[in-house]
Amino acid sequence: MDKLFYKRKLGFYLSFGAGILAAVGAVAYVAVYLLTAGAEPDRVFEWLTFGMMLAGGVVGIVTELFRLRFGPLLATAFTSVGLAYHLVESAYPLADVLTGVPFFGGNFTLALIFAIVFGAAALIQVAAAFMEHNEE
Repeated sequence: MDKLFYKRKLGFYLSFGAGILAAVGAVAYVAVYLLTAGAEPDRVFEWLTFGMMLAGGVVGIVTELFRLRFGPLLATAFTSVGLAYHLVESAYPLADVLTGVPFFGGNFTLALIFAIVFGAAALIQVAAAFMEHNEE
């Protein structure tokens, strides 16, 4: 365990933390949406969002543990696609809130919370991709 964090820089900690945030956020995303679902899941819930965020988190964690140089870029790609797809699906409840007409459906509060969580993970991954991760 001592060697795991030996000679690491800020980029490692940011990328590792963003990976954990993305993975935990993805698990919470699927759990919350399936627990709050009635006959079918909420309109905002998409398996692609879950898969991309989970993949981004796992790739971010694993590539940092094995000190792979391309890891932050790959994790950034996964989390960014997951965030983008979630934001597209969040437009439906946003339209309902802004117009005051419940037409499309969807839980805007949950969509906003997960947009913030996924956005934070993606932004931290982007920032970490431009930093040094290991001392040479």
